[in-house]
Amino acid sequence: MDQVFLFAGTKEGQRLARRLGAAGIKTAVSVAAEYGTVTLEETGLGDEVRVLHDRMDSEAMEDAIRAAAPKVVVDATHPYALEVSERIRLASEHAGVPYLRLKRKTKDAPDKKVFQFAKIQEVIPALQRTTGSILLTTGADSVAAFAEAEGLRERLFARVNPGKESLAACEAAGLTARQIIAMQGPFSQEMNRAMIHSYGIRHLVTKQSTGSGGFAEKVFAAQETETAVYIVGAGEEDGIPYAEVLDRLGELFSVDLRDTVTITVSLVGMGPGREEYLTEMARKSIREADVLFGAPRLIEPYQNDRKAYPYKRGEEILPRLETLLQEARQGDPHVRVAVLLSGDSGFYSGAAGLVFYLTNWRRRMLLSDMGRIEMQIHTVPGISAVAFLASRLQDHWDAAYVGSLRGSDGEAWKEVLSHLGYEKRSYLLTSGREDVERLLSWVRSEEEPEKYSMYAGYQLSYPEEMIFAEEGERPGIGAEDAKKVPFPDILPEGLYTVMIRNNAPGIPPEKRERQALAGLSNDEFLQEKGVPITREEIRTIALGKLRVKEPGVIYDIGSGSGSFAAELGRILVNSEIYAIEKEPGRAELVRRNIRHLSSEGVTVVEGEAPEVFRDLPAPTHVIIGGSDGNLFLILQELFRKSVHARVVITAVTLETKTELAQLLSGAVTTEYTIEDAEYLEINVSRNRKLGRYQALAAESPVAILSFQFGRRPGA
Repeated sequence: MDQVFLFAGTKEGQRLARRLGAAGIKTAVSVAAEYGTVTLEETGLGDEVRVLHDRMDSEAMEDAIRAAAPKVVVDATHPYALEVSERIRLASEHAGVPYLRLKRKTKDAPDKKVFQFAKIQEVIPALQRTTGSILLTTGADSVAAFAEAEGLRERLFARVNPGKESLAACEAAGLTARQIIAMQGPFSQEMNRAMIHSYGIRHLVTKQSTGSGGFAEKVFAAQETETAVYIVGAGEEDGIPYAEVLDRLGELFSVDLRDTVTITVSLVGMGPGREEYLTEMARKSIREADVLFGAPRLIEPYQNDRKAYPYKRGEEILPRLETLLQEARQGDPHVRVAVLLSGDSGFYSGAAGLVFYLTNWRRRMLLSDMGRIEMQIHTVPGISAVAFLASRLQDHWDAAYVGSLRGSDGEAWKEVLSHLGYEKRSYLLTSGREDVERLLSWVRSEEEPEKYSMYAGYQLSYPEEMIFAEEGERPGIGAEDAKKVPFPDILPEGLYTVMIRNNAPGIPPEKRERQALAGLSNDEFLQEKGVPITREEIRTIALGKLRVKEPGVIYDIGSGSGSFAAELGRILVNSEIYAIEKEPGRAELVRRNIRHLSSEGVTVVEGEAPEVFRDLPAPTHVIIGGSDGNLFLILQELFRKSVHARVVITAVTLETKTELAQLLSGAVTTEYTIEDAEYLEINVSRNRKLGRYQALAAESPVAILSFQFGRRPGA
């Protein structure tokens, strides 16, 4: 005796048979070949399941049920086999056995591409979103409605009765003879299948029917050939969902029959955008997916009639996954999800964040009362926008700096800009037009803009693709073969990837040979006749008296050749240095020495002190090598800007030394006091050769005054 008599003609029937066999419940499974949409193999069902392949009429069904004497009959035949389902119900009733009808919503079965609509006017928009040939089997009177819809007439094939009225209706609708299939039905499943193959049909439109009009044969032939079916006038099927059938049988036999639901999530790198640049694995993942997630521009070409959601963040996707999990209990236990991500899934992509969200969600679901769950996460790489732009420029990016400005804040911008001066090639992902405009502005404002070449790949891989370029003296290798146009005054909105080539990159701080102590030889500096340079012994002592502590802001006033600023830039790591020089020629020499010595953190300020102070940050340390008679005014403005700055003044002329003596003695009325003051007069004699002998030659004595600003009592 069997405990369950199962009539299986659907995928759900196959699932149910396997679940009953795995639970050790004796089951008789009847498969009617003419209505079965799946082939139920005897192997793998377990010893408790026996399969009956006999075709049965109503009387044979009743006899088989009585012989098996089950506790329940389950009808899992196809929803379009309405006559068969009615015979099973009556046979069960006559045999006195409870009957359960497994309800299968075909509109929720995307794997079989079956969709239901109340009326023809609802089918037309669905077809307009597709491509491929359409077979109409809804009668001649409906042909005009489809033919008049935009974009459908040329795709139509109408199968109608071979009467004059039917043919006239098709011709009046604008169909050619090639598009009219005039044949008398009914049609077998084999004939429908052959016709679908012959005409290359991708979509079949039919009316719901319960009679002998060959409705089921059309649907089954379409499903065999993976042709989408659009059913007009389909009513709601009777019965209970698959999950509820499992629950009822589980309650009847005191066993948990719930399926293990498998969710496969593929994080698919879509490359630059165009379909031809997809990898084969990406195509496969998209083709097999039941549900798509991603930005609208990515999912739209692949949506067709599948579920698709314009979401790409974990907090948006997870609630939909929970809904899919619940729906899988009613239908296919394997849900395939593809999340479409621009570029490469492992390159500045949202894939990493999604893996975190999905992994935590999987743990939460395993601890919930959602039943048995398995989850697989696959990451599918794609062609990155950087690789694509490099190919367009005929360039390589294996040693390039790569950064991203997508959705970035000020810190990310600071990070990117800090690399551009030191990298020969920089590839940057952007958020769009504003980022590109800002980068272009940065290049144009650099001290040597001619050493930069900037390329912005716009809408790469799309028909409107363009490469905007602004090239310096030496553009990138191979770039001259790319299709480039100058940057317009107003850039169009869209997707951009940028490459900036620096023809003369500096040495980055982490690779630069830093100078641990002061004492750089004057021979290391570029010098020009008539431009003074502080002797290295004086510079070493003066820098020692400056007592710099990082991070600091240092002014080098009257910079001359820039020896103080340039040497500080080789020693300090986290400080800002401002070389202030009013003479343009000398200011240019300072710039040259900064580049020549790879000094960092030095900004040349061309102008006269103290007027230029107002645009600078407050100093922590100041060294004054030249004041042009404005020493007291400079000191007064320095104190007002920074009341605790440390100051070192060097003097060669008697006039300046006199001013230092006045400061030290308090002979000059000031708003400040000088504290921790020290005055040095340094006389240096340097050896020189006189024939066979060495002699000492005295050099001009130099005064050094160092002190700390202080407030006057009561100030």
